Amino acid sequence: MNTRRLLKATTAAAAAVAALTLGSPAAVASPAAAQAGLPTTTASSASTASAAATSVYIWATSVNVRYDGADADCVHYPSRGSCVKIVATVSRTTAEGMCQHPGEEIVDSGYRNRWWTLLKLPDGTIGWVNNIYIQGGEKIAGVPDCGW
Repeated sequence: MNTRRLLKATTAAAAAVAALTLGSPAAVASPAAAQAGLPTTTASSASTASAAATSVYIWATSVNVRYDGADADCVHYPSRGSCVKIVATVSRTTAEGMCQHPGEEIVDSGYRNRWWTLLKLPDGTIGWVNNIYIQGGEKIAGVPDCGW
């Protein structure tokens, strides 16, 4: 992939995530998107985000969905420490996988995974879930890597 196409893909992914609703009706852009001057809410970027999403299944019960748009570490390195806000708790449900990004390694029931997926839940809530709780393996097929 040439540099121009890579930059365009990275910018589009950042704009799509910047347009998402994070835990409530208030839109919160990622710090990287805001610094780059990307739009935080537009109809075209919202539809781009929806078009890019892949349906994923959260197989576990009582899974915390985490997000803190005010903490740049949460946006760029998802973890329990940087994403302290639990915006939802879900069990055995389907959601839209917007993108995935490496973060804190989670160890549970003999499995370990450092990949997290940014999800949009059916009620519109946005947040991170570690891939260990999503059906599909270490990285979820069809869910793109986040562009930051």
